[in-house]
Amino acid sequence: MSIFNYYPKVSYNNVYATNIVVEAEVVQQYLKDYNKFYTYTLKDSERADIVASKVYGDPTLDWVIYLCNNIVDPYKDWILDDKDFVSYMESKYGVAAYKLASTTTSNTVAYYYYTGLPSDTQAEINSYNYTITPFTYTQMGSPSGWTAKSIWEHESELNESKRKIKVMKPVYLNNFKQQIRDLFSNG
Repeated sequence: MSIFNYYPKVSYNNVYATNIVVEAEVVQQYLKDYNKFYTYTLKDSERADIVASKVYGDPTLDWVIYLCNNIVDPYKDWILDDKDFVSYMESKYGVAAYKLASTTTSNTVAYYYYTGLPSDTQAEINSYNYTITPFTYTQMGSPSGWTAKSIWEHESELNESKRKIKVMKPVYLNNFKQQIRDLFSNG
């Protein structure tokens, strides 16, 4: 059953619609209890409905996966497979993907991060917990100890960070759904 069946309806100019602005307080309460979840590592091209089917036996419970991972837009907030990632990169940056992987030109650098000088200790390197823009790097005269992170590497890391998701243990599912129903029916 879709989560939108639980949401209250609102009237706007005599047109009834689902109120998608409702804040799911129940989700926040559940997310605070780490014992109710486990980490799931997504395989390539694995969608939320596939995970819901594997875990809960019902692909229409993909909304539980989305809510528990604060995913508002599954097209932007869910990990992209290789083909979709290349398309996303080319669309976003207007350049062939292979050019974005290069750090040899200033227009393909996302930022610079400090990797240190030979005389630096690891603590000194770690104290540089910030990045600098290509513009700042150039203005500083290309200082030593800073390494370029390509746009491709940066976006790949962001995409890859979406691979591990939280999955609610099935034993808590019915109670969770009931609390969502209760919240929305009282809202």
